[in-house]
Amino acid sequence: MTYTEEKEREHRFALALRMGLPIFFLSSVTLFALLTHSSTLSSLILLSIALLAIMVYFIFYLIYQSTHENITDTITHTFTPEYFLRLFVKSLSKKNHTLVLISVENLWSINERYGVKNGDIALKNIVMKLDHFFRDKKIEKLPISRYKGGDFLLFLPGDKGENLPLIELFLSKYQNHVDNEIEIRIEAVMLDSRLSDNVDLLISRLYELHNDRISSEKEEFYSINELENEIVDALEQKHFSVGFWPVCCDEYPTFDTTVKLIDSEGRFIHQSRYIPVLNRLNQMRHLESDVLDTIAALCDERNRNFIVTISSVTLRNPYFFEHAMTLFERYPMSRNKITLMFEEKEYCHQLERFVHQIAQYRKAGYKIALDRLGGYHTTLLYLKEMQVDMVRFDPLYIRHIKEAGYQNIIQGLNLSAHLCGAKTWISMVEDTYTNNLVQSLKINYRQGNYLGRILSAEQL
Repeated sequence: MTYTEEKEREHRFALALRMGLPIFFLSSVTLFALLTHSSTLSSLILLSIALLAIMVYFIFYLIYQSTHENITDTITHTFTPEYFLRLFVKSLSKKNHTLVLISVENLWSINERYGVKNGDIALKNIVMKLDHFFRDKKIEKLPISRYKGGDFLLFLPGDKGENLPLIELFLSKYQNHVDNEIEIRIEAVMLDSRLSDNVDLLISRLYELHNDRISSEKEEFYSINELENEIVDALEQKHFSVGFWPVCCDEYPTFDTTVKLIDSEGRFIHQSRYIPVLNRLNQMRHLESDVLDTIAALCDERNRNFIVTISSVTLRNPYFFEHAMTLFERYPMSRNKITLMFEEKEYCHQLERFVHQIAQYRKAGYKIALDRLGGYHTTLLYLKEMQVDMVRFDPLYIRHIKEAGYQNIIQGLNLSAHLCGAKTWISMVEDTYTNNLVQSLKINYRQGNYLGRILSAEQL
């Protein structure tokens, strides 16, 4: 029996006592009143009716409440998120703990191939493996919660450094395993409570680490609470730095832009840290609007182009769309000198509206670029459905460009993009051989430290 099942049994027993003891007490009072001779018959009858009514009401009330007081998930018999978080907060008052996110990465494909019932069985088996593994490591009472889908939360006493070997050992054993002929893939990320006393922020940070696969060692100079405050302050004060990375082509000078926020101590906050926070706070559009204004203000009579990365959600946002449409009224020199580049993992189902918006951006004087060609299937679909000016290859291809198979794929994608009317761009060119090879493949734009370092606005 797992720890969560033991707690569920204790909870049910406590609930039964809460139901039974008041009923026993009321029955005792009624019996006492009936057996004493100090009361009249009518008063005893009234008392009995009143007590009976209270008993009936109390029984039904507790039965109703019991349906809302489940502390375990009905499928995996782990704690519900609400009860798990109460346990975690209570534990934080005593000492530091490590919060761990265990995720079944391929749950969707398991459900699709083997059925939801087998997917549920797989989740139950993972919980048992977790419980048995940590019992073997002398952790008898492991609090586990099924947070959502195939994601489990658990917490361990002590700091992350103390528990990291345990999690790594668990992954080495179960990260890719077969259970009842079903392939299961597990990933884990973790952080400890020293970063914040706000449970919601800790969980949000766990999902940022999980989704971006960035190192949790980079918790930098401040806690999660302080990080959020620093990001919000930098956004409100418009404290950000824009770097300009030269992109080689046969036309006019072109610069890719990179943005970092600046905290109160003058230190940079990297995109991997501020983007998840701004997305969570629904503030990303405001930063991207400010960056677009900054780039537009740099445009002058010189014939040069700036590439600005904008999230696809912002690009479809009607407020950003309106802001972008009126930008050239304030900065007329920037027309036809700004390229808006975006990437998207999942296909936008309101494609007709999106295609119309892209056409309006281009008509107003913007160029449009797609990122991660060959990395996301969505990019190919968009290239087919909408008119764009440029596509950038996924970094995977430049890392393997010396291999014949990757070169063949690049040539095919390059030809497809050109036939669709888009120019092609590859980044991370770091040596002469790669630069010559990229040129021989007829790729229009090249970028990398070999071709030019990032410049500041003053160096343009």
